[in-house]
Amino acid sequence: MSLQRESAVDAHGTPYHLLARTPAHRWWRPLVGILLLIALAVVFLLVISAVGMGLAVLVGIGLDAELGFSAPLWEFAFAFASIAVLLPAVLLTARWAQRRPVGTVSSVEGRLRWRWLLDCGGWAVLGFVLIAVVDLARGQGVDVAAWPGWPTFLAVLAIAVTLVPLQAAAEEYLCRGWLVQTFASWTRTPWPGAVVTSVLFVALHDYTEPLVVADLFVFAMAMCWLTIRTGGLEAAIALHVVNNAAFAVFAGTQGVPSLDQSGSYSVWDVLPTMALTVVYTWWIDRRARRRGIVTRSRPAAAGGTIGAC
Repeated sequence: MSLQRESAVDAHGTPYHLLARTPAHRWWRPLVGILLLIALAVVFLLVISAVGMGLAVLVGIGLDAELGFSAPLWEFAFAFASIAVLLPAVLLTARWAQRRPVGTVSSVEGRLRWRWLLDCGGWAVLGFVLIAVVDLARGQGVDVAAWPGWPTFLAVLAIAVTLVPLQAAAEEYLCRGWLVQTFASWTRTPWPGAVVTSVLFVALHDYTEPLVVADLFVFAMAMCWLTIRTGGLEAAIALHVVNNAAFAVFAGTQGVPSLDQSGSYSVWDVLPTMALTVVYTWWIDRRARRRGIVTRSRPAAAGGTIGAC
């Protein structure tokens, strides 16, 4: 890139995907960042595993031969907690390896824009209410006979409102945030990173049904596009959190949700969520433009002080 073009980019602000391309950027920093991220993720996972096992022993929860929890509820909670630890790993990597404010992973404003996040969350909730209505119309209602009782349901609900948002946010910060920005610091375009991270996102899930794999890939690519268009992760986080929380709460009415994601799915099982992804992406992009959501950083934001995240 020429000096003239560099100054033009600075004059108009920096788009989200280029926020890792700071004055401190060197070709080797992304490589160091990837290694540091893996190391931090392993350390945090070991810590959360030790804490979880220690608490399990204290309350009398046994461990199986593979060091898994014998209580399904504990296993369910740990599955989300073990992914949530990626969030601090990502933020620390941005700060330590890339020498940039951690808030620049959140948005072009150097922080998580909470009002915009809540706005997007409201539309995501509306979308899943409509999906629930469609499911009821298809006869996919709740089996009253499978109700597990209030203690189990409330425990699942507690996980849905505490750990699930952290897990979903962690995946967004990793796949739609840090990795896309890191690849773009090399390529200067977000799309190679968007494709690679979307494949990674699909691989992080155990689904093998082609229809579900396609649904996940569409979701991942749409959220990459929406993140770049809106200048931050808020819209993607909102839909991801509502999706996972809705699943946990609905499944919790039938007992502790299973972590086994294998099985066969019909087109009607996948079509509503895929349609929601497409409509949500179109609507939120349109709404962002109407609200004047900032999509580029201020000229000095990428090298400024650390923003809230």
